[in-house]
Amino acid sequence: MNWVRAVAGIFVLWSSTAWGATLTWTSNSEQDLAGYRVYQCSQLPCTRTSGAASLLATLGTVTSFTVGMPEATQYYFITAYDSANNESGSSNLASFPPAGFPAPPSPNGLHITAVQ
Repeated sequence: MNWVRAVAGIFVLWSSTAWGATLTWTSNSEQDLAGYRVYQCSQLPCTRTSGAASLLATLGTVTSFTVGMPEATQYYFITAYDSANNESGSSNLASFPPAGFPAPPSPNGLHITAVQ
C-alpha cells in the first residue's frame, strides 16, 4: 500500500450561520483500509510531529466528520490507517475560522460549502 498518498485532500463545509463544520474527503481505495484519523491544531505548524496536533477522532471507513463550531480558528488534517495500523501521510491542511470571520482561501483543491 502506498500510505504516503493514501489521503489526497479534505474539504471543509462551513457557514457563518451554520450549526458547524464538516470535513469530507475522498475515500481511499486500498483493499486493507481500516479507517481514518482526524487531527486538529489550534496553531501552525499543524503536523503529527509539530507537537501542535491532537487526535480528534478515529473513524471507520466513513468519509466525513462533523467538527462542530470552533470558537477560534482550527486546523485539521486526515490520515488513513490499514488493518495492521500503518498510518498514511497527512492530507492537505484545512482551516476553519470561527463564526463571523471570513473563510480562508481554498488552496490545493479544498472546497468550502455551507452546512445547515
